[in-house]
Amino acid sequence: MNLKHRIGQWLGRAFRALGVNTPGFLDYFLFGGGATTASGVRVSEANALTITTVYQCVRYISDMIAQMPLALYKEVDNGKEKATDHPLYRILHSAPNPLVPAFIFKKTLQAHLLLWGNAYAEIERNGAGQVTALWPLLPSSMRLELFNGRVFYYYTLPNGGEVQLTDVLHLRSLSTDGLLGLSPIALQREKLGQAKASEDYRSRFFANDARPGGVLQTDKQLGDVAFARLEKHWKQQHEGLSNTNRVAILEEGLKWIDVGIPPKDAEFIAGQEYTKADIAAIYGVPPYKIGLLKPGTVSFASVEQQAIDSVVDCIAPWVVCWENCLDLALLTPREQMLYFTKFSMQGLLRGDSQSRASFYATLFDRGVFSINDILSLEERNTIGKDGDRRFVPLNTVPLDMVDEVIRGKLEPAESDSDEPKEPQKMPMQLNGSAKLLNGGA
Repeated sequence: MNLKHRIGQWLGRAFRALGVNTPGFLDYFLFGGGATTASGVRVSEANALTITTVYQCVRYISDMIAQMPLALYKEVDNGKEKATDHPLYRILHSAPNPLVPAFIFKKTLQAHLLLWGNAYAEIERNGAGQVTALWPLLPSSMRLELFNGRVFYYYTLPNGGEVQLTDVLHLRSLSTDGLLGLSPIALQREKLGQAKASEDYRSRFFANDARPGGVLQTDKQLGDVAFARLEKHWKQQHEGLSNTNRVAILEEGLKWIDVGIPPKDAEFIAGQEYTKADIAAIYGVPPYKIGLLKPGTVSFASVEQQAIDSVVDCIAPWVVCWENCLDLALLTPREQMLYFTKFSMQGLLRGDSQSRASFYATLFDRGVFSINDILSLEERNTIGKDGDRRFVPLNTVPLDMVDEVIRGKLEPAESDSDEPKEPQKMPMQLNGSAKLLNGGA
């Protein structure tokens, strides 16, 4: 077997591993991954996390998704209830498999979504067809084929072999065909290449003093030996951050002339905030969440509302994506008519204690919330059946009963006894005011 044939076989395996429609597969294997950007830096899903802003955005969204409780619910007559008796409940809520807890599972798949645009997990079922485990898979090792209206998944093993998977949970981000998500890293490669190149430049700038802080000047002409000795001595004593601001000893009439950082370089370093803001915009993350704080943009009065806005605009779409894909992949068509998966976002959306108290009091007085409803929203134990009762103020009655109230037909019926009885006191409002219809304030 000649070398050309071996290279062809090797590239063929690489091609199959990446998928038929994967662009830049030669660059991926021949040059270490990713396509070359105009800045000369190669950016791929594998090394994108080395860009600080990308890491911050991926970590923020992944942590938000991972910390929200995920559960299976069952539709009932008065709403919904947790389907704790269903085998899928424990898998979604506690541990998708014996090795990975729910938090790590959700965080891993969400990170895959944000980098590759796709996230996969193999579904393991028992003989009865019930889901028993979910195993995360690497998006870089998966390829899809569409044949006769069906999607087939092929996964490349560490030893180079390829297997066909028959049952896969597939989460997708932005897509042009609905089947395969688009990688934000590939779509925004040029912008990320600029960020990567600027980080590399700044590292070299501070490590090697890419621009001299000053020059040594003398009226004498230095020979080659003297020049080499001076250059070596100066680098040893003053190059790098560890030698910053050390005292310099000058000889042979040498003079130090300060140069400093050129204004254009200072602007370049300060201008990295704009690149960071662009990357945050790619992921829909508010800039202040990754440390970009501008005067007047965030205050103590507005930070609560901005935090809620970030959940609604950035996190909620991913939550819906998860719920839809989980229902489709893990539940049978018959089960989908009764069961559904849902994240609990209440903890992320609730405001401060004073705002919540006012909100609960208003809805309690209108009969919308019961005591148990409020306790559940505050993640506290309920008080039994008595806490399920709902209350409304007696000074609000249906329109068709106004005349009866005016005529006093709602008063207690008179007894057959001639003895006068003290009028019965009835509460007017159950909002703590203790007002009574016949008993004063």
